[in-house]
Amino acid sequence: MKTEIILFDNHCLYLEAMGCLLDKNGFGEKYSYTITTEADELENLIKEESQIAVLNILGFSTNDALAIIEKLMGLNAQLKIIILSANIDVKNIKKFFDRGIKSFLSKSTDTAEFVLALNEVIAGRIFLNEEIKNILYNFICNLENSNEKKIGSFEELTVREREVLDLICEGFRTKEIADKLFISTHTVETHRRKIMFKLDVRNSSMLVKFAVDNHLVN
Repeated sequence: MKTEIILFDNHCLYLEAMGCLLDKNGFGEKYSYTITTEADELENLIKEESQIAVLNILGFSTNDALAIIEKLMGLNAQLKIIILSANIDVKNIKKFFDRGIKSFLSKSTDTAEFVLALNEVIAGRIFLNEEIKNILYNFICNLENSNEKKIGSFEELTVREREVLDLICEGFRTKEIADKLFISTHTVETHRRKIMFKLDVRNSSMLVKFAVDNHLVN
C-alpha cells in the first residue's frame, strides 16, 4: 500500500494542479494523494499511512491554523506537516514549529523549491526557504543587539541604582527598600523609574526577569 500525501487548500483547481505537479516530479509512483477543501475534514483523513500533509492556511487566523495542526499531530505524531502561508510574521512561524511542523513556505516559493522542501521533509529534515531563513536570521540578530544594548545600559546604573535593583530582585517592597537604604519611598520609586528607563523595560516584573536572565543579580 502506498503511503499518503494529504493536500489541503480552499480551491479545487489548486489541488488538482498540485496533484499534477507531484505526478510530474515522480511522487505518484510512491505516494497516493488525498485532497480536501474542507478544514473540518482533515482530522477524519488522518490514517497510519498518512505521511505528509501540505496545508495552505491562507484565510485562516494563526490560532485556527495552530489548532488544526495540534489536532492532526494528536492523531498521528509521525505526520510531517508543510505549511504554505503568505503571513511570515516571525513569532507566528516559531509557534508553528513549536507545534511540530517540518517546513514553512512563503508565497515566494516556486515549483523547484516546493519539490526540494517535500524531499527534505520526507527525508526527515526541516526545510526553510531563503526568505524565511533571512527573516529568522534578522530577528535573532536584532534580539541579540537589543539585549546587548540593555546590558550595556546596566553599566550606566549608579551604585545606588544597582543596590535598589538587587533589593527589588530579592522581593523587597518599596517601603522595605527605603528602610534598608535609609532613603525615602519617593527616592526608591525615582530610582526604580530610572532603572527601568535605562534597561528599557516597562514594569517591575520585566525588570526582575531581565536582571535574572542576564545574571545582573545574584
